[in-house]
Amino acid sequence: MSPLEIMTKKYHCPRCGSTDIVEYETTFDCTRCRDTSGLPLEFKKDFIGKIPDDEILAIQEMGALFDEFEELKDEDKAKKFFDSLMNDLNDDN
Repeated sequence: MSPLEIMTKKYHCPRCGSTDIVEYETTFDCTRCRDTSGLPLEFKKDFIGKIPDDEILAIQEMGALFDEFEELKDEDKAKKFFDSLMNDLNDDN
């Protein structure tokens, strides 16, 4: 990896700090961190820099958390809830 590549990395794994990631449109996978099934942990790009790293959950962890709430088993309600969280994060006030 060249010094230019290191400087231009915008995202890092909030769990281990690695910049060895695979980027997608709105998310990225850490190539080092794995969930209990051995899959790479996936994180929302929108959370990086807006939430302290130690408070960011992987998408897999958010899914497990949301599964505990009966009302969030409805896909439309879950989307509205998640969208409201994202709006709060993006609110400059």
